[in-house]
Amino acid sequence: MQVFLIISLILAVLAIIFALQNTASASVIFIVWTFNGSLALVLLVALAAGILISFLASLPTLIRDRLMISRQTRKLAELESSLAEYQQKIGNLQKEVANQANAPETPPAKGG
Repeated sequence: MQVFLIISLILAVLAIIFALQNTASASVIFIVWTFNGSLALVLLVALAAGILISFLASLPTLIRDRLMISRQTRKLAELESSLAEYQQKIGNLQKEVANQANAPETPPAKGG
């Protein structure tokens, strides 16, 4: 978490330096909307819009992956439960076989 904070601070400082060095006026026209502002502000808004668009584009993949992880986690829990049941059954069967092997055999009754 500290690495993320340090990287964020470095990026913030770089953005401030960028804004201070690019104070020239820029005009942006989009359909009927016109915006006049500093070049740095225009570029930072364009950067933020690009980040937002790429996040929105990757959102379906993120949601699909989280749903798949959730399903796989449930399936893993079910399989672990089944494994525990089968191991218990194997243990019981091994005990039963051991008991039968150790039980004294009674001689067959002679009919006569």
